[in-house]
This record gives sequence, C-alpha cells and structure tokens, in this order.
Amino acid sequence: MKSRKREAATASSEQGICSSGEWRGDERGGGGGALLPGLPDEVAALVLARLPRSLLLELKRVCKSWKKALEQPFVAETRAGLPGCMEEWLYVQSWNSYTGKVAWWAFDWQVGKWLCLPTVPRRRGVSAEVFGRASAVLRGKLYVMGGKAGPCGPTLRDLFVYCPLRNKWSRRKQMISTRHSPLVCVLRGKLYVLGGFDWDNQRMDASEVYDYEKDEWAVIENTGHPTLPAPSWYKKDWRPEWQSIVLNNQSYFCSYTEEDGRAFIKEYDPETGIWKLKKHKLKALLRYGLSTVLAGKLHTVDWAAGRVRVADTSGMGWIQMKEIQNLPWVQIWRANPQMVGLGTSLFVVKRGLQIMSIDVSKVDSGQLLRFWGAPMGPGVKDEEVLSCEVLAL
Repeated sequence: MKSRKREAATASSEQGICSSGEWRGDERGGGGGALLPGLPDEVAALVLARLPRSLLLELKRVCKSWKKALEQPFVAETRAGLPGCMEEWLYVQSWNSYTGKVAWWAFDWQVGKWLCLPTVPRRRGVSAEVFGRASAVLRGKLYVMGGKAGPCGPTLRDLFVYCPLRNKWSRRKQMISTRHSPLVCVLRGKLYVLGGFDWDNQRMDASEVYDYEKDEWAVIENTGHPTLPAPSWYKKDWRPEWQSIVLNNQSYFCSYTEEDGRAFIKEYDPETGIWKLKKHKLKALLRYGLSTVLAGKLHTVDWAAGRVRVADTSGMGWIQMKEIQNLPWVQIWRANPQMVGLGTSLFVVKRGLQIMSIDVSKVDSGQLLRFWGAPMGPGVKDEEVLSCEVLAL
C-alpha cells in the first residue's frame, strides 16, 4: 500500500505540480538555505533552469536544495519558454546480441556524450528480458509500453514514463490489452497504441488511446489495420518489417510489405479509427529507405543511390548530395540503422551505437558529415538498434 501511494504521489508531481509555470519555493526543502546566496530563490531558479542540459543531472548532486529545485516541472516549462534554451537529445533503445539485454541510451550530440539510462522496471515475477516494447515522446517525457517477456513468456500491458529531469522511470496506468510491437504515434497531444501482437505472435486489431492528463486509457476503433508481419527477435541482424511516420501532428502513415512482397502505405484517421490505403510514391521510400521527419518534411536516404529525397504533402523533390554517394551505404544498411531528425541534420544510428549525421542545411558548403564513436563499455559493438526517439528539454 505504501509503495502504491508513493508511486501515485510521484506521478501526480510529474503531471500537475507547478503547471502554471510558477516557482514553488515551499517544495525546495532540504536545509533551508538559499539556492544562490544574494539572490531570491525565484531568480536563482531561473538561473539554474537556463544552464546547459548536460549540467542539470550533475548539479543535482550539489545539495538537496538544488536537487529539489531541478526536479520541478518549473525547469522544463521555463526552458520551453526561452528562445534557444531547449536542447534535443537522441534516445536509443538497443538490444545486445551477446548479453541478450535491452537498454536505453541518451546521446548529447552537442558534446558527443553518452548516458546509459536506468533499467526499465519489470513486473514482479518476470525475470526474462522484455522485447517488443513500443516507445514515443509526449510532453517532454519518454513513454514505453507493452512488450513480451522472453520468447515464450507472457505479453505485458505496462506503461512506464521516463523523466529526463529526474533520470527515473515511473509507472502509469496499464494499457487495457496486453500486446507487444504495436504501432505507436502521438497525434494532437494524445498517445495512440494501434494493433500489435499477442503472446502467440498473432496479429491484434484492438487499439487504444492514452490521455496523459487524466492517466486513462480508452478503446478506439481500428478498421483496416495494416497486416504487419510479427517481428522476430533473439537473433543478430534484427530488422523491422515496416516504418511509420507522423507529419505535421495531423497525419500518421505506415508503410509495410506483405508476404507476397507487395508494398503498401496506409494513413490512419484518429477521428474515425479507419486506415485508408494510399496510392502514394512514399511507400517505396518508407519501405526501402531510411526515413524521418525534419522541419515538417519527410526526409528519406536512398541508400542504394547515396542521396536524400525530401517530400511533404504538397509535392516531392530531390536534394542532391554528391558528398554522401561515396559512403559505404551497403555496409551501413546491413548494420540495421535507424534515423531521426535533430536540428538541421539527419542522424543515422547503426549497430554498435555508431552515429553519422548529415546536415541538410549545408548542401552547398560541403560540410555535410559528422561522425561519433560508440559509448565505452564491454560488448557495445554488439548493440542492435531497436528504436530511436528525440526528446527536447
């Protein structure tokens, strides 16, 4: 009972405390001293909120007062309201084919520093590694849901939320149905979990939507769901058989290939819950390339030709990048890469957590490419990239 009360208190503090954006000095606690000598606590809190994101976790170790202050929602709300203060980090879910472990990593691309996140909590009694967890970013937090415990274990309906300020996972209300490897998207401020697979890897049509403000799930319609193939884990060179994107927070597309090899693309309508088949050239790009949304437009790396294609709802066009044609794209593609958009660059993350960025704003200058090494640690070269998210703070 005490643990449940503690979890409820933590969830409520993360959701609603200081929602007005005002500093709550009564929550500082811990010693009664001023945050910064000579300054009112309200002003000192503004100073701390403006500091680089990479320092926030380190500064929490200074004293209890700073720890309490930096964990308040006030910090995130202040940073969001200051031009140029928000920093985007890359979050990577990986599976180590040698150790069999699944982990989450955060990458600060501005300083080239990796951070290993705390392990996602497990349900009591579940000892096997959990695969097939879907993820999404909503309101500055990382949401992870569902999964399957081991090759023969049960499917789960757990929902965990990672807060970057606290560097901790917390539990939220479980999904209505158990599932693994569903399609997940954030549309108009709500989290949609569409389809997925049951314990026997049979396709599910049941879908639901999560309201983060109420911490409630609701069943929604799901007609014409894409016939996705069940993913296969526990082997090297794991690769998803579909890609999905959200454009302008309005449209959600899924591109996939059926057993007979035919490629399709469908668009989901959250108002009606109906998947509509789209006769669109994007299906080939989504299925056979690396795709992500950057500055509201769909960017796809055509790895076979070594160029980038840009598309939006109004049309399609090519961005010629001769500098990337000489890269070993076949080897990169075989390393099961994932791609996300950060700032003005496309970040490609491949096996071993090796990162390459392509700055699409410097097409004419020639300074297009930048590379980062993997984090230090044994067995990192065996990390298979399962998913990538971008979280701003």
